[in-house]
Amino acid sequence: MSPIEPVPSLRRLRAFEAAARLSSLSAAAQALRLTQPALTHSIGQLEAEVGTRLFERRPEGSFLTEAGHSFHRRTQRFFAQVEDALTRATGQGSDAVQGLAMRLGSAQLRSLLAIWRTGSFRAAAHLLGISEPSLQRPARELEQLLAIALFRRAAAGWTVTETGDDLARRMSLAIGEIRSGIQEAGGRPENRPHLRIGVLALAPRTLVTKASAFLLAHYPHHRIEIVEGPYERLARDLNDGLLDVLIGALRAPSPFPDLCEDIFFEDPYQLACRKDHPITQKTPATPHDLSGFDWIFPTAELPRRAVLDKLITDWALSAPVQFETNCLTTITALLADSDRLSILSRGHIALDSRLAGIDLALPHPPRHVGLTLRRNWLPTGVQDAFLQQLRVAAKSLSVQA
Repeated sequence: MSPIEPVPSLRRLRAFEAAARLSSLSAAAQALRLTQPALTHSIGQLEAEVGTRLFERRPEGSFLTEAGHSFHRRTQRFFAQVEDALTRATGQGSDAVQGLAMRLGSAQLRSLLAIWRTGSFRAAAHLLGISEPSLQRPARELEQLLAIALFRRAAAGWTVTETGDDLARRMSLAIGEIRSGIQEAGGRPENRPHLRIGVLALAPRTLVTKASAFLLAHYPHHRIEIVEGPYERLARDLNDGLLDVLIGALRAPSPFPDLCEDIFFEDPYQLACRKDHPITQKTPATPHDLSGFDWIFPTAELPRRAVLDKLITDWALSAPVQFETNCLTTITALLADSDRLSILSRGHIALDSRLAGIDLALPHPPRHVGLTLRRNWLPTGVQDAFLQQLRVAAKSLSVQA
């Protein structure tokens, strides 16, 4: 089950953003129809949450600190994304959407996101540790506020509609701006910077290890989380904001319009065998030389399986499916300890001293390795340093290839 991100206090964020934008506590209080002590109290609570001062109080007024300027940028992006999400969901104009955004409550967002993440009212209430009626109340209030259907009855109970799904995803991404802002401020140990990386099975490991080593050497308080999995799941997690970057083979185009791709280098598929396999003596090898050997097949959902299936058909090889797996460790271990053949990427074969590539050209569309990112993602300074090191490492691998 995907985690539920903490929902920030919208009241505190509105107080801070208005004061920062208007450069005046009194003007901000007037704009929000609050007393100045109430506004000051909200900003103080936000500073305690962030763990650092966002304003410097002087006799002539209150001015943003360096951390305050950075956090204000994130807060502006947060509210801009909230308004964009509301516009997409309701179809209303700018003035109406701004009014809706001002009336939006943190409890409403928390309920929506919990239902979206868990798939039902009951599971969401259990996860949040509240009763189902306590969850339904703000969820239905949000539905009434926006005057659109956000929830529908399904076999497992009430869940989000297609509109509710898109709204929740965009709200989750907006909240990510505040999370990044808190990390950039760096005021509390528990708010240390966090980078979540999705890595595909055949992604060159040296890309991640070199960039990670640099990052942790220069930013020892940063935390790196690496998740490996199939492309479909990792791309969705990236699209939903559960990952920051995805490294590996690109799909061109990506399956989600909000994702974009950055090509590093070409890494074509190659037939693979153990280093001292008899077929390595054939230079060059021919399709006929492959006859008589057993194969390790990638599972059906992997792109290289389609390439291998086509080769076996086109080259009239007798290769029944006896062993099928999506586990890269299993494939390489079986190759190294037998005369079986399989299909991997050229780069992966080159990095494993137990394996060899078969000198036989495979006709398939270009396979590029690179980064997949969200289009509107603004990395923190530390995250940007990681991306730059990835590109340095990719350039080195490209030259070696």
